[in-house]
Amino acid sequence: MKRRTEHLAEGVTLHLADCRDVLPKVGRIDVVITDPPYGRTTHAGARSAKSLTRSQIDFRPISAAELVETCQSLCAIAERWVVMTCEWQHAAALEAADVPLVRLGVWVKPNAAPQFSGDRPGMGWEAVAILHRKGRKRWNGGGHHAVWHCPVERGGHPTQKPERLVTDWLQKFSNPGETILDPFMGSGTTGVAAVRHGRRFVGVEIEPRYFDIACARISAALKQQDPERRRA
Repeated sequence: MKRRTEHLAEGVTLHLADCRDVLPKVGRIDVVITDPPYGRTTHAGARSAKSLTRSQIDFRPISAAELVETCQSLCAIAERWVVMTCEWQHAAALEAADVPLVRLGVWVKPNAAPQFSGDRPGMGWEAVAILHRKGRKRWNGGGHHAVWHCPVERGGHPTQKPERLVTDWLQKFSNPGETILDPFMGSGTTGVAAVRHGRRFVGVEIEPRYFDIACARISAALKQQDPERRRA
């Protein structure tokens, strides 16, 4: 893979790279909001109504050990929160490992795909791991529970997260002007939400086809904002 960096605007930088190569060079950031790959079994079992024999997911899974190591790196560079969707098996691995898991939340998906095989209940939710380095914690959510009800949205990525969901995380866990990092950027939903709500953004994506989609989506979002933030 040929690495590439795009500076889309002041405070908006995207890297085509393996995040493990980029994180040591990123420096301090404020908040991480991301959606890492899930495990091999989950990826292999992701079917659709059109194909019950072939997985919808066409990118590399991540092991529990790899995710734990990445979370340790993220907590080391994040001033505050690290918020990520993850499969429950990986959430259990985070709980057992030496990472500062503050709360395990839930994203409830009212329009989630059914269990197409019909031989067991379907999964209508995803875990949300919420981490924070030791020390004082602050967020903008008051007494809000770590439970989010939000419909699934379809887009240019097989596991694209709803912008509405990511926007709520941005508003609850970060403040305008802060720098948001997404080390598993995918098609760029976190970046789109960040630029629309006055955050700086650093994104990393390893798959060229999704990196290109992210560049296009975030560039379009920038054009809708203040003209001074548009790319020259």
